[in-house]
Amino acid sequence: MQEFQLRVKPLNNNEFSLELYQCAYKKAGEKKRPTAKRIGQLKGRNLVLARHNIYQALKANNYDPKTLSYKRRNPYILDEETGVNLAILFQALQPLRKEERIINITAKVKEMSNEETHYWFANINNGNRNSALKAMRILLGD
Repeated sequence: MQEFQLRVKPLNNNEFSLELYQCAYKKAGEKKRPTAKRIGQLKGRNLVLARHNIYQALKANNYDPKTLSYKRRNPYILDEETGVNLAILFQALQPLRKEERIINITAKVKEMSNEETHYWFANINNGNRNSALKAMRILLGD
């Protein structure tokens, strides 16, 4: 099963951003696991609008959402299902500005099945990234 990490990156004035990383598998014979790949980052208004999805992901992995603050140093370790869900959410929301579209996409990603999230994750990360993200934003944003 794939592992993901949600890391808190402190910013100015007690604010923070969240970065999502996909951990690589340790290959046979290697002592260390390869470096984790950064999937996306949320900050500011986009982070505030997606907070319920993030709280739900933390709860699903036995973390108390109250521990989410700019002071946190240890990453949250997420299971594959939660990590994939957050990965498509982070990547879809990162460049958006319109609040209505952000809210729509956040709500619809929350409702997606495990199969749907894996489908979009595979298309975004292994296919044509820009086309897949654009298609997903159009489908979910309206």
